[in-house]
Amino acid sequence: MGEIDMTFAEHLLRAILELIEKCQTLDELRESVARILKEE
Repeated sequence: MGEIDMTFAEHLLRAILELIEKCQTLDELRESVARILKEE
């Protein structure tokens, strides 16, 4: 992967980790991911 791809991947992983930390349950995490996918 190129440098830009690695930067994007790093930002994506950090965002995923933040989302996981904010969710108290697995169901909350699923709902959050579903909401994000609907926004696209």
